[in-house]
Amino acid sequence: MENTYRLYILIFIAIILSGCKKNDEPPENQIQINITNGVIIVNEGLYPTGSGTLSLYNRLSGETNHKIYQQANNGKLLGNIVQSVNVIRNKVFIIVNNADKIEVAESTTMKAIAAIKSIPYPRYVLEIDSFKAYVTCWDNTVKVIDTESYDIIKSIPVGTGPEKLLKTGNKVFVLNLGGFDIDSTITVINPESDEVIETIQVFPKPTGITTDKNNHIWVLCSGKGWNGIHLPDDSEGHLICFNPADYSILHDIDFPSKTEHPVNLVAGKDRDNLYYYYTGGLYRFNIDSINISTEPFIKRNMYYGLGFDRVDDLIYISDPVDYMQEGWVLRYTETGTAVDSFKVGIIPQEFYFLPKE
Repeated sequence: MENTYRLYILIFIAIILSGCKKNDEPPENQIQINITNGVIIVNEGLYPTGSGTLSLYNRLSGETNHKIYQQANNGKLLGNIVQSVNVIRNKVFIIVNNADKIEVAESTTMKAIAAIKSIPYPRYVLEIDSFKAYVTCWDNTVKVIDTESYDIIKSIPVGTGPEKLLKTGNKVFVLNLGGFDIDSTITVINPESDEVIETIQVFPKPTGITTDKNNHIWVLCSGKGWNGIHLPDDSEGHLICFNPADYSILHDIDFPSKTEHPVNLVAGKDRDNLYYYYTGGLYRFNIDSINISTEPFIKRNMYYGLGFDRVDDLIYISDPVDYMQEGWVLRYTETGTAVDSFKVGIIPQEFYFLPKE
């Protein structure tokens, strides 16, 4: 009886003490993210360890914050493999490819608020309007996501292995890379009806897409084959330009080699210069040119991700080193002058440039 009485006393004291605890204490491990001057770097992580991370570079301070999602969520791993990211309506949509999911976090704290699961091999996400987004998936569909409820409200059949998307005017252009196979098409979707309205035939493995100063669309097709692995049916890459209104091809420029394959494509400040990776480094192409340059604009053998920051007008290049250790981000001006570099996570491969207020 005496032990029971002591137990009641201890419980009563615990209740009193818990009631006296301050309610205005900040949550543990919560961090604040300065989204106005940041660049998010997506680090794939080692397959299949789930070690993918997000790094945040602050343009004003020059500081880099590593593993921002893990820091904000008690060490919780994003999963395998972190593919891409987009900020939609103050929420960060993080594509985790092999985990078949999208993690959603608050943009100001990186606190997890939702997870969209059972979404097969997601690759890239694009905001369509105030309530929905498109996600390319390697089940050969584009999923229409409600950005408030996080429900999948529709699945749009497209080509094989859809990858990057571009919205211009009242059309969405989807590159069908081929996934585990080879595709040579671009699917055009009406974002109001979520219906396919056209399929454009291009060249094998379209990997990069952007617009120029004339509002024309440029697409980089890598060609069949892999760099460093020569196969009998290898084909050359192509850089094509077409009119988004009627899909007419305005330029078709082929690359000189069938065994070297161009990848990635971004436009510079004035959208009159395009940048891409090819043998030996980074290349620059002026949209008024008719020939591909034979010499790299920036010579560097190791590269992976490519981006252009329209806040500082700088080229971002990622170097995965040996694909085992932490990689690097290197920044250059459009004249090719090296600005600086900083270390990030394992296999950095995508950039998201947050706007500046």
